[in-house]
Amino acid sequence: MSHQPMAPEPAGNRSCVFDYLRAAIIVWVVFLHAILAYPTWGRFMPTNYIESTAPIIDPQKSAAFDLIPMLLNSFFMALMFFISGLFVWRSLAKKGAASFLKDRWRRLGIPYVLALVVIMPLAYYPSFLQTGAEDDMLSYWCGWSWISGPAWFLSMLLALNLLAALAFTAVGPSRSNVPEVFATQPGAFFFALVTLSALGLMPMMALFGPYTWLKWHPVVMVQASRPLFYAVYFFAGVAVGARGLETTFLRHPGPLSRRWSIWLMAAIFAGLLLVVTLASVKIDPTVPWSRPAGWWLVGSTTVLSSATMSMAVLALFLRFVHGRRAWAESLSDNAYGIYLVHYPFVVWSQYALLGSSMPAIAKALVVFGVSLGISWGTSALLRSRPGVRAVV
Repeated sequence: MSHQPMAPEPAGNRSCVFDYLRAAIIVWVVFLHAILAYPTWGRFMPTNYIESTAPIIDPQKSAAFDLIPMLLNSFFMALMFFISGLFVWRSLAKKGAASFLKDRWRRLGIPYVLALVVIMPLAYYPSFLQTGAEDDMLSYWCGWSWISGPAWFLSMLLALNLLAALAFTAVGPSRSNVPEVFATQPGAFFFALVTLSALGLMPMMALFGPYTWLKWHPVVMVQASRPLFYAVYFFAGVAVGARGLETTFLRHPGPLSRRWSIWLMAAIFAGLLLVVTLASVKIDPTVPWSRPAGWWLVGSTTVLSSATMSMAVLALFLRFVHGRRAWAESLSDNAYGIYLVHYPFVVWSQYALLGSSMPAIAKALVVFGVSLGISWGTSALLRSRPGVRAVV
């Protein structure tokens, strides 16, 4: 398997588990963005559309989408950072830091620049039009705010890869720096992950709250409470992957996959606990952070649910995903491309449905299906060109 799970390479003899898991997370990303036009808490700000809760806010809303974004956001990007770290150390040992970083720039840096200059301006133009503005596309682009949108992940992942390369240069290719128990026993790893991610998340949440975004145009845009939280997951992946997956709890069969039902029940409990906490604390994502009573419960349940859900998803994929399927191979091969190009299709689909009287749930499903299908086809078309395939 490729050292960077966001960038597909020929399957060869590698396990399909992490290929397919990466693809599943990206499908969840498309779904999340598809529904963000329809929660009852969505707010559009005509005087500053960039600060809206989503590029398009539809007048048709549904309470069914009020908690789903929080539940998904509680774990799936953290899990993506973990997966992205799994093959970093092996790649550094094989290529060396300089060649590794050159490859990371090609796979992450170039797409990030293209997202800033081309993909995100296309995505946000309907949001600009929803303000009532009538500027043509060229005038709009000349005044573009250089917001990175979903491409924030690429910039942060590139920064974390740089830190990993520096660490590799400092300590060398040794794989014995992490105690064996944390790489071989899922329980020990889980408790370490909860502890370290809490240390990364809680102080930042106290300062910024769970939904504030940091914007350093055009370098990065990330939830202010989560840079250290995501870094913990990424380097947890690096530490586990450095030992070789076949010797860790991620092997199959192994202690994690054998106890998939226990992790699944724990994830359901943690998810319900997070829902109850969010419902009781009632943090409004549309107003400035004021640290309401019980804010620490949101942070602690987020930490717990993120780790538990991540472990459960890993256990389920390790236990049940075996053997390759043609459609899944295509989705896996095009997952990175889908991630890069999906946002304009999501936003333009939401914009096209603004005047429709369809229920919000129906609109969200249409947007999701159309955006995923067109993004998939666009990625396959782009990757048919060798030069693009080398990057995406």
